[in-house]
Amino acid sequence: MQKSPRLSHLFLAVALFLGAALTPFAAPPTTKALPAPAVAQSDLPPDPAVHYGQLDNGFRYAIRANAEPKGRVSLRLFVHAGSFEEHDNQRGLAHFLEHMAFNGSTHYPPGTLVEFFQRLGMSFGGDTNASTSFDRTIYQIELPNTHAATITEGLRVFSDFAGGLLLRPDQIEKERGIILAEKRARDDVGYREFTAELDFLLGGTRIPARLPIGLPNVIEHADRPLFEAFYNTWYRPELMALVVVGDIDPAAVETAVRAAFGSLTARAPAEPKPSLGTVPAPQKVNAFYHADAEAPATTVSINTVSSYAYEADTAANRLKYLPRQLAVAMLNRRLAILAKQEHAPFSSASIGIDESFDFVREASLSLICRPDQWSPALAAGEQALRGALEHGFTAAELAEATANYRTALEQAADAAPTRHSDALAEEIGAAILDRNVFTTPATERDLFVPTLARVTPADCLAALRQAWAAPGRSLIVGGNAKIPGDAAAAIATAYRHAQSVAVAAPAEESVGQFAYTDFGPAGAVASRREVADLGITLVQFKNGVRLNLKRTPFEAHVIRLNARVGVGQLTEPRDQRGLAALAGGTFIAGGLGRHSVDDLHRLLAGKNVGVSFAAAPDHLNFGGATTPEDLLLELQLLTAHLVDPGYRPEALRQAREGITQLYASIAHTPEGPLATDVPHWLANDDPRFGLPPQDQMMQRNLAEVKAWLAPQLQHGAIELAIVGDLDVDASIADVARTLGALPPREPKPALPAAHEVHFPTGSHERDYTISSEIPKGLVALFWPTTDANDVSRTRRLNVLADILGDRLRVTVREKLGGTYSPDVGSMASDAFPGYGMINASSVVDPAQASELRAAMIAQAADLQAHGATDDELKRAKLPLLTSLRESVRSNRYWLAAVLSRAQEKPEVLDWARSRQTDVESISKTDIDALARQYLAPENVYRVTVIPAQKPQP
Repeated sequence: MQKSPRLSHLFLAVALFLGAALTPFAAPPTTKALPAPAVAQSDLPPDPAVHYGQLDNGFRYAIRANAEPKGRVSLRLFVHAGSFEEHDNQRGLAHFLEHMAFNGSTHYPPGTLVEFFQRLGMSFGGDTNASTSFDRTIYQIELPNTHAATITEGLRVFSDFAGGLLLRPDQIEKERGIILAEKRARDDVGYREFTAELDFLLGGTRIPARLPIGLPNVIEHADRPLFEAFYNTWYRPELMALVVVGDIDPAAVETAVRAAFGSLTARAPAEPKPSLGTVPAPQKVNAFYHADAEAPATTVSINTVSSYAYEADTAANRLKYLPRQLAVAMLNRRLAILAKQEHAPFSSASIGIDESFDFVREASLSLICRPDQWSPALAAGEQALRGALEHGFTAAELAEATANYRTALEQAADAAPTRHSDALAEEIGAAILDRNVFTTPATERDLFVPTLARVTPADCLAALRQAWAAPGRSLIVGGNAKIPGDAAAAIATAYRHAQSVAVAAPAEESVGQFAYTDFGPAGAVASRREVADLGITLVQFKNGVRLNLKRTPFEAHVIRLNARVGVGQLTEPRDQRGLAALAGGTFIAGGLGRHSVDDLHRLLAGKNVGVSFAAAPDHLNFGGATTPEDLLLELQLLTAHLVDPGYRPEALRQAREGITQLYASIAHTPEGPLATDVPHWLANDDPRFGLPPQDQMMQRNLAEVKAWLAPQLQHGAIELAIVGDLDVDASIADVARTLGALPPREPKPALPAAHEVHFPTGSHERDYTISSEIPKGLVALFWPTTDANDVSRTRRLNVLADILGDRLRVTVREKLGGTYSPDVGSMASDAFPGYGMINASSVVDPAQASELRAAMIAQAADLQAHGATDDELKRAKLPLLTSLRESVRSNRYWLAAVLSRAQEKPEVLDWARSRQTDVESISKTDIDALARQYLAPENVYRVTVIPAQKPQP
């Protein structure tokens, strides 16, 4: 079902969000057990590859064999209980209990499970994780191999989660600080705005009263009996489902599942699912104002709702919502076009319609604007929505929307054989909990494609009107707008004024034809070489363009491209700070000389093409993904951006709106200095590093962008990489007709002076204060290392960083409870000789910033003085080796790490050959030597960011 963009964005903040004011509707009765399979109520054919089963105790499972990633297995344990099931004195315990699953169970004593996973070759957070939302808790494990013993071990972990948690009081005490640290890390302007809006829109229901993070008082003081009561009541076999997807024998796995979960029993009497309450019923315009001076922009929204109850997942019900999905797509395109117009009162907007919790249907139109533009933005949104509701859509709009929808369906079906197990496991489990039928992409294609040809503009208009048929409207203005006096009355008055303005029907627009299909005679191949052991073809055209290709079976019907052009930021003018950032934000948005971005949307509807752009340190980077049928068109589009970029003023207008919002956010968030001053400082004030002050950034313009980029685009060296489901010879011919047909390219110049970057001398410490009411600070540490030119050393630096990160997990997170997720990594530059660093950062309580910074430095100093342990090295290497084995079957790896520069830097071919054996050979001696060389306390650059203290009254 179509998800609201506004809803989906806020979902990330709390696992799930429901936004809108609603008509009266009581929650339907809910059952004690996990919903029965939806197949019996549906005419949709389920995916025949999924085997479903149910144990005598009510525990359900689904098993599916799947080839990608090869040699791996995805496990998911779904518990149909979340924060909705909490009593008032348990608010936050569903999420807290998810944490406690990793803190001691029948077979895994406290403090051993993460290390156990690591010794199996699994990373904490990547291969083992969990999440809690309003109505479900999900545990995930990505097993590193398909050995029977490994699968049995993974199932034993989940069996312990389901019925064997120890919930030791000392472990509960230890985890309190981590939960509070997570709450602190999640706390931001967007989350606070969300909670205020949710209370306005759905006040009186259970939804705003059960945010999954919970209440501080409960987190700080809940005792073991409260945890035990929730666990025993809701972690019961009939409310659980296990999903196993991977490179497996389903019959053998089913036997193991029955052995692992057959003895699971309920440990407490069942409780009925709580009612969600009665949804509010506005019959008129209601307005709400939530002011927050720290918000980067103002958000204006128009919302309406209707009641919703569960509908069986049938072919008819899926098709019923197709016109509505198309209407949403068409209206979103209109809003995107309006946002680009000169003097547009908003910078972006979106509409979405969504059903959630079998409880509510919500329709919402949201706009982002400057604080002084909230009233014009509200008017523009109201009139755009009313224009669609009164006059509907044009045939051309519908043709574009249906073409894109049809292509997405066909591409999903074509790519289905190489879907990854983790995504399949998530989808299968969600279908079980939501009482939907898990169907194949081919089934969805065969269902929807014939209907798409019959949908009319009138159908879409009727569907949109139905979604917005409820009589009430809930209006919200939130963020940094300042509305004096009675703000709610002012918002309502502005809305009524907007309603008095007549709206016109949309005009039909001609589509035209793509203008960039002929770049002259096809270029000739100067050389071609096969790298047989890696399956790579290296080509050079007579005009100097280099082409690197690899055919793979890893993504069916998908081809990925990357082009490195020119020298990138090496020649960024030193007196024009921020130019590369502005180029990145305007180049693609500026379209082409003969087509705007909106023209391209219409012209290329139904095609799998698109180009991205970014200015990298030593090249301009173009990326894209396509299909075998559209490869030539993708290459034509890429080439067109080189020969005739648009540099349109609407791109600059929108970029400057984004810049204003970005700097407003930077001023109030602890991560802000890490984007601005800190990179500039660490590069000895090199102007190419870090964003400049806002006034300098706003001085940059398209004339400067064009003057800087044009020579690189017109003459710079080009190295193109193509990987995926391709025909090598046909792809070479397509490149010959596009990039190969361009005038000769210049060799890449050395520019030795431009490659020089150094760390600063003098003070190693900088403290920053930000203006914020949110009690959240940040500590960031940087140990200078070196560049990436010695790949063996780079790999060992990565392992050293992983060991340091694991130490910080144990000390700063687990022992001190001072941070939720310490972030540690190694950055070794391949553009600037001698430049690199190991960095570590943590979001912290400002009052603890000094203490935690000292603890982080002390861990690095201990590693420098005493080295790593053999067990630490093993637990760092094994997950890395797992990821290396998996990445060999990843197009993204081959594209980014090998093919993208296989001719400019041919040693990457040997790097690809050696990485597995080289990582296996990493020794404690290697790591200890690097730790001694780089992690000395006197070397570290220290950054602390805290909110400014309020003056005392």
